[in-house]
Amino acid sequence: MSRASRSDGALTRARILEAAGTLIAKQGFAQTTNKQVASAADVDLAAINYHFHGRDGLYLAVLSEAHQYYLYGSEIEALVECTLPPDEKLGAFLEICLPRLAEQNSWHGCVYTRELLSPSPLFNDFMQTEGRGKRQAMLKLISQIAGLEEDDPLVLLCFLSIVGPCMMLMVAGKFTFSPINTLADTMSHAELVAHFKQFTLAGLRSFR
Repeated sequence: MSRASRSDGALTRARILEAAGTLIAKQGFAQTTNKQVASAADVDLAAINYHFHGRDGLYLAVLSEAHQYYLYGSEIEALVECTLPPDEKLGAFLEICLPRLAEQNSWHGCVYTRELLSPSPLFNDFMQTEGRGKRQAMLKLISQIAGLEEDDPLVLLCFLSIVGPCMMLMVAGKFTFSPINTLADTMSHAELVAHFKQFTLAGLRSFR
């Protein structure tokens, strides 16, 4: 296969993903058909089967794209294994994620919010595959900061205490009258990161 054809294939796949993500964000997975996606992406219906092996494969790819928009697995894994002090690793993690989570006009957040509020059967499959690696990396980082063994039950509780507010930032921001929306007008990304870092470190350091 030529380089040009591979490039064309990658562009087609990306166009399908973008169209599917936008439609699913607006109307949900159950109400979005492959025919609608093909029309929006301006591709043949067969292209969806070729690139994603059907409807379920397309949706899993959309979930993966949405998740990676906020944090690539390689980013968190590299961060955990780097030589920075654990506290600085947390700061770097928040600097990567929080500005993206606070965005209001991204289809990625809308798709993920739909899954959090009303999980589809495919969401569990996704979390047991791609989501597992990121979760394990986060648990390792938390154990480093708190001075706890990775298998200590407190590490999982700390994980929930950190991820919960981050998810709330994304979910609540999708509602028109949410107080979260005022953060965009009153706080810069740097201020938001500084607050989350101060709040999170205070809790994790209490276990040392």
